[in-house]
Amino acid sequence: MKVSVPRYSTCLVFQMLFMCCDLLFNCWSLFPKSRGGLLLLFFFQDLCLVLAITSILIPLFSTYLFQAGLMEVLIRKFRVAGIVILAYFLLSIALQSAWIIEKWDDTESVSTPLVMVLFTLQRCMAPGYYFFYKRASLMVSDPRFYEDVDWINQNRTEK
Repeated sequence: MKVSVPRYSTCLVFQMLFMCCDLLFNCWSLFPKSRGGLLLLFFFQDLCLVLAITSILIPLFSTYLFQAGLMEVLIRKFRVAGIVILAYFLLSIALQSAWIIEKWDDTESVSTPLVMVLFTLQRCMAPGYYFFYKRASLMVSDPRFYEDVDWINQNRTEK
């Protein structure tokens, strides 16, 4: 796939930046010892996740397919990525909430089984999120989505 327009390249750079920030926040979340540091870290991680989701949705909504009302093609092409991204976001919020509730009163407490399960699930789901997020970023930057061409009609008739 060829990314020819600078607008797509700029958008891709921001999307990859948000993805890398999430990866760094996942690594750093083990180190803060204070409640405030952990809360601040989780706030910025959630902010980066929201910005990452927004940076996928804005180009998606500006495609020719969306503007022409051919959303079934977009849904078919981005369904799995959307489900994985949403599941990772919700799992991250669940983990952060459980972690903050547990660590708020006693910063030296041993993690509960709920936090350990959520932590394991979130960390195991992270590579899938990174893969599908990057794949969706590259797919949405494809110039064919922004033009009225024959492949749209071919994709519309395929079910």
